[in-house]
Order: sequence, then structure tokens, then C-alpha cells
Amino acid sequence: MKHGQVTDDRNAYRFRTEVRVRLSETDAVGIVFFGSFSAYMDVGRMDYLNHLGLARHDGPVKDLAPGAVVETSLRFHGPARYNDVLEVHVRLAHLGTTSYAFHFLMTDKRQPRVVATGQMTLVWLDDGFTPVPIPEDFRAAILAFEGQLPAP
Repeated sequence: MKHGQVTDDRNAYRFRTEVRVRLSETDAVGIVFFGSFSAYMDVGRMDYLNHLGLARHDGPVKDLAPGAVVETSLRFHGPARYNDVLEVHVRLAHLGTTSYAFHFLMTDKRQPRVVATGQMTLVWLDDGFTPVPIPEDFRAAILAFEGQLPAP
């Protein structure tokens, strides 16, 4: 379910947030454990939605857009270490009928280098966890912010 190529061009992302690597997110050799990057993508996703005022929906979990993650992928370009500040660049790359996909670019704030790129796809769900069409207000806010989305 790939939705276009995840790019490492920072200009392709209109939103970014920061995370500082905590000691508990590193492994025995002192670099960020690969599983920690999923949490960084989730921070990026939620900060993006908050920035657009889209994190306030009354679904099964109050104030959380009712979507389920159905796919993630990550590609590692270089290590991150304890106390590094990572910039998580986020863009919405796909907006379908019931699903939407984010692209992520994670860079080292102190050095001009790419640490990781990733993708996360979600499906909009109703209270019974059945896929339903994405609401028009959500769609309109995304398109107003992103403009033309990349071709799939």
C-alpha cells in the first residue's frame, strides 16, 4: 500500500516538530533502537494533526481522530544517539476514501543529515471499527494546508 516515494527533500514537508532522544530509547550499542522511530512518527503525526486543529474528534477515544494504523515502514539512513534532537518533518502524502498516509523525514537538528524516512497509513473507522469515509472537514483542512497532494 505504498503511496509515492518518501522523499528526503525537506522542502517537500510543510510541517515539522522536534523530539529529543531519551536514554531509554537507545539500545546496547548506544544508538536509537529501531522501534523508537515508530514512536517518533506517531509524535509527528499527532503534532501535525494538532497543528491543523484536527485532533479533536469525538470517536471511541475522545479528542483522537478515529483511525487505525494499518501499515508502517521505515528506512534508516544514519544513527541517532542519546540526547540528539531530531526534527520530524511530516506531510500527508495520500488522502483516499477511507485511508490516509503520512510521510516522515527525520533529520539531526545539529547536523545536516538524514537519520530516517518512513511512512504510516491509517484507515478511518467508526465506533464498530468498520472503515468509513473520511469526513469532509478533515479532508478540507488537509488539502487547505498541503495543497495538491503528490500523485500515488
